[in-house]
Amino acid sequence: MKNCDLLRASSLLLIAAVLALGQAKPALDARYGNLPLSFEVNRGQTDAQVRYLSRGQGYSLFLTESEAVLSLQEKGKAGDVVRMQLSGANRKPLVSGVDELPGKSNYFIGNDPSKWRRDVPNYRRVRYKDVYPGVDLVYYGNQRQLEYDFAVAPGADAKDIKLVFKDAKSLKIDDKANLSIGLRKGQVSMHAPEIYQEIEGRRVPISGRFAILSKDTVGFHLDEYDHASRLVIDPILAYSTFLGGLDQTNSVRGITVDAAGNAYVTGDTGSSYFPTTPEAFQTSPPYPSNAFVTKINADGTNVVYSTYLGGGSQDYGVSIAVDSSGDAFIAGVTGSSDFPVTSGAFQTTFPTGVARFLQS
Repeated sequence: MKNCDLLRASSLLLIAAVLALGQAKPALDARYGNLPLSFEVNRGQTDAQVRYLSRGQGYSLFLTESEAVLSLQEKGKAGDVVRMQLSGANRKPLVSGVDELPGKSNYFIGNDPSKWRRDVPNYRRVRYKDVYPGVDLVYYGNQRQLEYDFAVAPGADAKDIKLVFKDAKSLKIDDKANLSIGLRKGQVSMHAPEIYQEIEGRRVPISGRFAILSKDTVGFHLDEYDHASRLVIDPILAYSTFLGGLDQTNSVRGITVDAAGNAYVTGDTGSSYFPTTPEAFQTSPPYPSNAFVTKINADGTNVVYSTYLGGGSQDYGVSIAVDSSGDAFIAGVTGSSDFPVTSGAFQTTFPTGVARFLQS
């Protein structure tokens, strides 16, 4: 797969790839956990209401203009959905990606090039400007946690911030001041927020906590602070018991390493597709599955690129090689009559039965 940049790699693919290189699992887990979440701009690969989307270990996040939709995965099955909205907020905030990452996303599904998506940018953070007067909202995190900051400008009122959890069955604050959100199948928790100000180059902690305002609405109670200085409120999503489960339909079938120590991996995956309509948000694996191609940097801390490769039936990569220029060559098997092919290829029509493919 030539010049293919970041799309998506499930945690199992990354773990299998680095373990195949002889890395110890504890070191791998630490490295994997530090990979930043990448927020992918929507360029037609999902529902038009979604502005940015992201995948973490055990969840997918969809950011629209008016809400954040968190789709949870339970050991490869569809889990719960959490919808967080802001009560009384600006309905048309300026939404933008911040700190573009080096990787790009590519979608090569099916044999219709007009439906492929190439070079989709990924960002480290997504900022919502002025969700309330003088208050910005920023999403970011790593593969093990999702964070969102409310940045309150001098003179703005933090009491305006009200979080509405539409799908919550219950809201509780535990004895450690964490917020527990009861859902249909389980629960998620948000750690007690870290609240601070930067004053004269020093981070000054501010005392504060979640405050339940109604059956589905949460705000923040803050003690005294300097209203003439910027304030940051930083909650963190904590996993419940079923979050972080690995999808058992992923398989690594081929791996190679280039001269710089970068790993190239191929195989097949049944990991979740993004939904095409708001009602279809889920994390259940698709069937049939597609092949994947993934490149991981030498120290296992960054996915350089990863892409699905396939059509409307089962596809899987079997072996992979890389040349001196860093171009990967993949061989595998496809049952897809619409497997993506290029103009002028040796064979562009699907033969009867199951076909072998070679992709570069």
